[in-house]
Amino acid sequence: MGGKKQPDQNNRTLPEDASDWIRQFVKHLEITLADNAHELASNASLSDLSLVAIRALKVTLRDSGLDDRQILGLFGQVALESSVPTRHPKWTAELNKRRFELIDGDIQGTLTGEEQLELAGLTQMMREHVDAEVNLSIDLAKKLHSYLNDIGPADTGSGL
Repeated sequence: MGGKKQPDQNNRTLPEDASDWIRQFVKHLEITLADNAHELASNASLSDLSLVAIRALKVTLRDSGLDDRQILGLFGQVALESSVPTRHPKWTAELNKRRFELIDGDIQGTLTGEEQLELAGLTQMMREHVDAEVNLSIDLAKKLHSYLNDIGPADTGSGL
């Protein structure tokens, strides 16, 4: 029988919201690619095809709610993944030092395109590190909670 193969039930499944988002994203990307295909000559090179694909991906990511800074940061993070041993590396003093070196180069106007992408990726990683809940010291959180309970509403001027 020549029927459509059903997905393997042993595979991990995505949450329904993620699955819906991915399906919509891929559909939108396909439409955007088709709309931009008119730019291609009949003898388009791989480079030409890739550029149209990246432009369509950027438009689709924008339409999904990301801004240009976020898109660049994510591309930079993906680019960095090939140079580090794990897919989600931990933020380290070495990475932070490299980010500051790149910031200095950016201020001086001496960064190459690859270095700008690296800086965007490192900045994205740093933001994720800073925003991660695991970076909140439980002792610091307890001190803050105790302080806020001790000062009371009159001390804050809130009138609550």
